[in-house]
Amino acid sequence: MNNNIENKVWKRIGINIKIARTLKNMTQEQLAEQLKKSINFVSLIERGQSGISVNTIVDICNILDITPNAIFNGLIKYKNEQDELIINSISNLSNEDKDIINDLIEYINNKNTK
Repeated sequence: MNNNIENKVWKRIGINIKIARTLKNMTQEQLAEQLKKSINFVSLIERGQSGISVNTIVDICNILDITPNAIFNGLIKYKNEQDELIINSISNLSNEDKDIINDLIEYINNKNTK
């Protein structure tokens, strides 16, 4: 991957992590503490100035209670815009809201199989 594209990827990942963190009302310091990393490390990630390992992505997802979709939002190409909109919209919802959406999807799927 050329450096310009790689930089854009890290910037987008950083923005997405910052959005997810702030939606959880968590400070950089709190995230850093739970990651067992420095505040500077979290700041560098959120500014897209540092890459992160897969293990750190998994840790961030678990700490912020998000899916990897939330972190990679805006980077993955979907087959159609509607799928992308739905997936990206759901990514940052609370678990309670996701449960409501899941119940609705189950209802629709059951209705269509009768």
